[in-house]
Amino acid sequence: MISHTVLLFGPLRDQFSTSRMTVEMPENCSVENLLEQIGVDSNLVKTAVDGTIVPTSTLLPATSEIALLPPVSGG
Repeated sequence: MISHTVLLFGPLRDQFSTSRMTVEMPENCSVENLLEQIGVDSNLVKTAVDGTIVPTSTLLPATSEIALLPPVSGG
């Protein structure tokens, strides 16, 4: 198992009551696998791995930082 740091923003931070969490995932898993593991709909967020926006099909490198970016709205 590999530890990944997940950064949560906006409503996700409120939903999980934290801005950062560690998720253990097997090797060769994708961003999509991680989102399923923590119960986040991949259609509702953009994902960045180590600072780069990536599709959910991207395989996670060992010990990465994944930022979950919900849509922003305002007036």
